[in-house]
Amino acid sequence: MCLTKLTRLSTLVAFVLVGSSITGHTSAADPEDNNPLGIWKGSNNSHLKGTFKAEVAYFDQSGSWFGEAEQNLGAGSGNWWESVIHPGIEGSHFIRNGGEMYGRLSGILANTDDIDAAGSNVGHGDDVSDFRAEDAYLGWRSGDLFSSLGKDFLDISFGRQQYVAGNGFIFYDQSGNGGNRGAFWIGRRVAANYAGIIRLKYDQLKSDLIYLEADDNPDSDTKVGGVTLDYSFDKIGSLGGGFYNVDSNIDTRDSMNVYDIRFILNPFNAFNVSPALKPLSFEGEYVYEDNDDQLKASGWYLSASYQWDNTLWKPNLAYRYASFEGDNPNSGKSEDFDPLFYGFSDWGNWYQGEILGEYVLTNSNLNSHMVKLNVKPVDSISFNLFFYHFRLDNHEGFGVQSQDFADEWNLTVDWTANEHLSFSLVGAYADPDSGAREFTGGDDEWSYGMLYGIISF
Repeated sequence: MCLTKLTRLSTLVAFVLVGSSITGHTSAADPEDNNPLGIWKGSNNSHLKGTFKAEVAYFDQSGSWFGEAEQNLGAGSGNWWESVIHPGIEGSHFIRNGGEMYGRLSGILANTDDIDAAGSNVGHGDDVSDFRAEDAYLGWRSGDLFSSLGKDFLDISFGRQQYVAGNGFIFYDQSGNGGNRGAFWIGRRVAANYAGIIRLKYDQLKSDLIYLEADDNPDSDTKVGGVTLDYSFDKIGSLGGGFYNVDSNIDTRDSMNVYDIRFILNPFNAFNVSPALKPLSFEGEYVYEDNDDQLKASGWYLSASYQWDNTLWKPNLAYRYASFEGDNPNSGKSEDFDPLFYGFSDWGNWYQGEILGEYVLTNSNLNSHMVKLNVKPVDSISFNLFFYHFRLDNHEGFGVQSQDFADEWNLTVDWTANEHLSFSLVGAYADPDSGAREFTGGDDEWSYGMLYGIISF
């Protein structure tokens, strides 16, 4: 084993040892009081503290790209390591009768050792390491200044920061990972190069006015301005959406208008009905994109889930259908849905499949069926079992003869050892259909495993 890989393995072992030490010294007290990185604490919860995250992941696979990794990536991809160190400093200062000032500054050192399954670092060497600024923002929230309108009615922030809408369907990750930046899967870089956000909150209504400049890689000079609205209906659910305008060096994205609507519905929660119906919930989102002559496209999903709270291991069963329009090469414009800045807010959202959704497919020209079963044997351990069936929306636009692409199974295990330490274990298997065989040139089954750990303060 080479020295670099031995160092990564030692780091992973150290997660376990450190985690054991942390577990023995935690208590029910306020986590801020136990934070060893605290710098200053003033009145009214004013504070200044350091933050720190260390992450490491090991990946192993066989049959990568269905046996044709070198043909598709330009290099073979078997096993590899990723690691991230993310130090920062953040704080807030409460102003008497004047709200609260807050801010954060952080940087990320990311590393990839060997070729990742996306081939993102092909041409950048087998060992990529890069340090870049991540967060650098200031903000002010109103506190009780506008007491008749509610606490923190107004929140204004600007600088390098992340913007999230809903569950990350189109707005989550405004940065770029992998390539010469390292750590493709861990993907810790999410902040826009610049984002100005004005948040308004009144009763059950929330509104965001946003302007952001992406920090994507390669740089597309993409800028987005718009408004997001969300309204909560107490126990029944919520309704949200937004309108955005995009300016970009990408022709199909430039001058694009984006219309978004989404909902979460728990239809039986507010009514005197059988308790067996109350755990049923529905969720969905629809996005329409239009920039006149270049592109008209849509993407949407609908899901239903049922939670057995009073059953052993509290199983949750969910089904989701997602559809992202694909290009018709015989038309005069593009119908390829632009997924913009989607990201990972939870397993399956919105990287669909730990093999295909991470390394092969994006949320464009794709229709997917997902079935998910979640169980929790204890509060600190969660199991997810996924099944995906992938079909292309327009096989001609993808350059193949069949819409049937692949089936994929995922098993994820998450263990929260304590408030500072957690681990995840992933196993995945993908079986190609005719579309994937033609696209990749391979016919092998693709199996994949990952072990990931994170320490955070």
